[in-house]
Amino acid sequence: MVVLLVVTVAGAFLGQQPPTPDTGPQSPQWNGLSVGDKLRYDARHFFDVENIVYAGIGASADQLRDRPGQWGEGWGPFTERYASHLGQYAVQRSIMFTAQAIDHEDTRFFRSKRTSIHGRIGDALLHTVWRHDDNGGMMPAFSEFLGDYGAAAVSRMWWPDRYHTGRAVLFAGSDTVLIDGGINVLHEFAPGIKRWLRFRR
Repeated sequence: MVVLLVVTVAGAFLGQQPPTPDTGPQSPQWNGLSVGDKLRYDARHFFDVENIVYAGIGASADQLRDRPGQWGEGWGPFTERYASHLGQYAVQRSIMFTAQAIDHEDTRFFRSKRTSIHGRIGDALLHTVWRHDDNGGMMPAFSEFLGDYGAAAVSRMWWPDRYHTGRAVLFAGSDTVLIDGGINVLHEFAPGIKRWLRFRR
C-alpha cells in the first residue's frame, strides 16, 4: 500500500515526461561503488548532523503525541524516545548496507536532471522505492523496505508490550518509508535553497 502510494504520487508529479538520458551509466558523475566503497560511504554519512536532527524531530513528535504513553512525559522520557529513534536508525542503516552489498543496489542519492519542480519532486519520491544498481541500471529499492520494516520490528521490541504486534511494525515501517520520501525531496532541493539563502545575505 505504501509503495503504491509513493509510486502514484511520484507518477502524478512526473506526468508523461520521459526519463532523462543522462542518468545511470550515461551520467557524467556515475561511478559504481564496490562493497568497500559502500561501507565507507555509509560510515562517512552515519553521523551526519541531519540524521541526529531527524531523530530529535521524531522524538519530539512522539513526545507531543505521548507515544508510547507508558514512557510518560518530561526530559527523561524525551531522552528515552530520542535514544529509541537513534537506535532504530542504527538498525535500519545496518540492514540497508547488508542488503545493498548483496543485491548490488547503489547507496547514493542522485539529484534529478529534470528542470520542472514537479518532475524533480517525482524523481525524489520515486527514488525511495526505485534506485540505481551498481551497473547504472534501475531496480526496486529492496534495502529501503528491508531496512525500514526490519528496524521497525527490532525497535518495537524495546517499546511496551502492546506494540509487539505485526500491525505496530507495519505502521512504524510505513511511516519510515514516507519520511524517507520526504527526506529525498529535501535532499533534491536543499542545494538550491542554500544557494538562495547565501544570495539573500
